[in-house]
Amino acid sequence: MASKVLDDLELRSEAVQEVLSNPPAWIVRYGISIVFGVILLFIIGSWFIKYPDVIPAKAMVTSNYPPERLESKVNSRIVKLYMPNSSQVKKDDVLAILESTANFEDVLKLDKMVSSIPLDYQAFYFPFQEMGNLQLGDIQSSFSQFHKAYIENELNQKLHPYSEEINAGKSSQTENKNRLESLYGQQKLEKVKLSLSDVQYQRSLQLYEKGVISKYDLDVQKANNLQAKQSYDQINTAISQQREAIEQAKKQVVASEISQKKADVTNLASLFQALDELKKSIRIWKQNYLFQANYDGVFKFQNSWKENQLIKAGDLFATVLPENQGQYISSLKVPSQNTGKIRQNQKVLIKLDNYPFQEYGMLEGRVQSMSTIADKEGNYFIEVVMPNGLQTSYGRKIKFDKELTGSADIITDEMRLIERIFYQFRKLVQR
Repeated sequence: MASKVLDDLELRSEAVQEVLSNPPAWIVRYGISIVFGVILLFIIGSWFIKYPDVIPAKAMVTSNYPPERLESKVNSRIVKLYMPNSSQVKKDDVLAILESTANFEDVLKLDKMVSSIPLDYQAFYFPFQEMGNLQLGDIQSSFSQFHKAYIENELNQKLHPYSEEINAGKSSQTENKNRLESLYGQQKLEKVKLSLSDVQYQRSLQLYEKGVISKYDLDVQKANNLQAKQSYDQINTAISQQREAIEQAKKQVVASEISQKKADVTNLASLFQALDELKKSIRIWKQNYLFQANYDGVFKFQNSWKENQLIKAGDLFATVLPENQGQYISSLKVPSQNTGKIRQNQKVLIKLDNYPFQEYGMLEGRVQSMSTIADKEGNYFIEVVMPNGLQTSYGRKIKFDKELTGSADIITDEMRLIERIFYQFRKLVQR
């Protein structure tokens, strides 16, 4: 109670009342200006300070020619290693061979022979005599079918089984034409004979009417005239039959030629089909038991692999980093929320997991395209081009020797801080 009274006395003292009744002049003079200046600085700062609207995403940076992953497709043993680790390789170089039921040297020899076959129908040739006894394992069945089709096609080309029928038909056609020409000559003679017989019969008829000849003589002349007509009709019939024989021979030749062409096409089609099946079997074998480089680049083991070592299906054997990687791109995986705000050419900032962005900086890209349909998890895939390549915002060059994963921010709107404040006021007014 005493302290309260003491406080009241101090507040009502002359010194306190003098201070309260006469505030310092600098507060009155500069206080409002300072407050106004602070507010003005805040407004100016909020204009220059950007607070962009971003959509987070998962990112994976790759290139037009990404590192090639060589994974084993079977459980087997490494028979032979052709390349040491970290060596330069060329496209189609054989890197390693896995154990199989086939002799890999025989398979590679056969593959080289098959690849060198010219796809020319007239010059199709395969040197079976140079192949010897091949140990092809799973490829043996396809090779036997190809060998059988090759022999059938070769025999068809050499023997031409329908050639005898074609030649016989053409010969018959020629003979029938010669006979037809002979019949045309006989037809002319018979026609002349018939004309003379008609004239003779008319004369005999006139003489009979005049009583010069007897009825017997007229009948004899009539019989001769009928015989001439019959001979002429027989020649016409023979000509018609000969024409029909010529058409039949012509049809026989055409049918035999069609059969021969059909046999040629069928045998050749069977041969190329068997060749395709053989190529397919070789390709499957190579995919399963052979590691081969698809690019020029650097070959690197994923593990310390040795010959005769067991490798399981799905194990990563090695990677090949291409020399020419082309343009760098980034694939983003974005949840469906707010994806309607994503547009082409929007800025993307990528932070790599392997390289902390506080030290190395961020990669910059631009949205190029977005999938129209989400996947089963409701995510959309976005492709981002990177015009600056792997140069970060700090000017550092990232080495692309492994998969680069990280997070990305898609800047959908380059908003300022003051705009965001006004947006918040607008939301309050609308409510």
